[in-house]
Order: sequence, then C-alpha cells, then structure tokens
Amino acid sequence: MPSFADVETTRKALSHLLYEHWVSHELFRWQWWLSVVLLLVPWLVWIRFVDTRRLFEMLVYASCIGITASILDVIGTSLALWGYRQRLVWFMYPPLLPIDLSIIPVVFTLVYQLCPTWSRFVSVVAILGILASCVEPLFTWADIYQSYDWSPLYSIPIYVLLASGAKWGVQRLLSIEEKSRSVAARSAMRRPHR
Repeated sequence: MPSFADVETTRKALSHLLYEHWVSHELFRWQWWLSVVLLLVPWLVWIRFVDTRRLFEMLVYASCIGITASILDVIGTSLALWGYRQRLVWFMYPPLLPIDLSIIPVVFTLVYQLCPTWSRFVSVVAILGILASCVEPLFTWADIYQSYDWSPLYSIPIYVLLASGAKWGVQRLLSIEEKSRSVAARSAMRRPHR
C-alpha cells in the first residue's frame, strides 16, 4: 500500500514532467497563443457590453460561474474523464483557464444581463450548451482537449444547471440585500430627529 511519502514523490515527479512537457511542447505554439487570445478577448467584449449600473451584480455572477466551472473542470480532469494537451501556464489548475475563467463566465454573464425572464434565460443557455457541445470536437482536433470517458452531450445539462444555479443564487442575494435595506430605511425613519 503506498504511503503519503510515495504519493508526494510521484506528485513532485509529475510536476517536473508537466513543466518539461510544457516548455518543450506547449509554450508559444499556436494553441498556446489561441489560449491567450481566448483568455483576453472575451473580457474586452464584456467590458464593452456590460451594464455598468449592475456591475457588482454582474461581477458576482461571473465569479460564481468561473469558480464553479473551474471546480468542475478540476474534478473532471482529476477523475480522468478528460484531459488537456495544452496549458496556458504549466502549474495552473484548471488547465484550460480561458474556457473556465473567461469564455464561460463572460458568455453566461451577458445572457444573464440580456435575458431577465427564467424561460428565456434557460432557453438561451440550453442553446449555448448545444453549441458548446458542437464546438468541443474542434478543441480535440486542435490538439488542446482530449475526452476519455465524457461525451460533449453530458455538458449540456451541466451548463444549464451551472448558469441557472448562479442566477438563482445571485438573485437570492439581491433579494436579501433589498430586504435588509428596506428594514434599515424603516428603522431610520422611526428614529426621532433632533
């Protein structure tokens, strides 16, 4: 039975191996540059189109999406459901930062902003999930992503649940905040003025 020291030795060896592979086979290849573009361009689009009157709400929503997508990606790669042949930075998890921390949060935040009703929101997110499952094979073709025990179709309901859960959570927080402000305003009006 392996000891914790055995696990740590293997983990250190893997870290060194990942670094060597990244420097010799990934860094500055066209896929690496594509990752840089996919990390930066969506946020530039977001800055242009975000409703700045709701900026804090949009940032909270984007953060919920990005954090959850990253956690799900780490789980999937850790369980060897899929893997990445291309990393933006060799030591970062999730390996595909541009998708988890840029494309998914930006796209879902714009949908959140533009689709206030639940039915429209869920419909648009489902359509985007279907489109994402069609785009996923392009990442395989580009030698960025490799699926082992995962079908792109499995991701569609996850996208819908991810976006809907974040929408519900943010709206719930906004509701709590509004109630708190109402209570505070009523309390302030009851106080006698001097």
